[in-house]
Amino acid sequence: MLEIFDSVCILLAKAEQKHFQFTKKMLDERRLGITPGQMIVLYTLYKKDGASITDLSKRCYLDNSTLTGLMDRLERLQLVSRVDVPGDRRAFSIFLTPQALAMREQVFAVMDKVAEIMLEGCSEQEIAAFEKMLRNIFAKL
Repeated sequence: MLEIFDSVCILLAKAEQKHFQFTKKMLDERRLGITPGQMIVLYTLYKKDGASITDLSKRCYLDNSTLTGLMDRLERLQLVSRVDVPGDRRAFSIFLTPQALAMREQVFAVMDKVAEIMLEGCSEQEIAAFEKMLRNIFAKL
């Protein structure tokens, strides 16, 4: 094992880096044309479409500036559309396009496959403990 992995902080950062790279590779292999960050936004919209940018930002746990860049790229890919909110010229809601809806099962399949490979050999109890630790880290930081 690498010497720097005696630090839990570095180990967590490097594990996430590997997770990101592996997820990107899976998305590329399936020719979905999206990044892991864009996948997070699509996943959130699959759960509830028609969100404002502020609502989506909260639900994705991304700041507005990061989300705006992701939205611009998703819009160029014709996966989302911005629809004006009647009565408020500055507001809009974000909706999935038919193209994004058509790739929903593939996006979920990639997420499931990454999780399956990542957690291979782990027991149900270990997975539950891992999820609990991740939620704890997220809540504390």
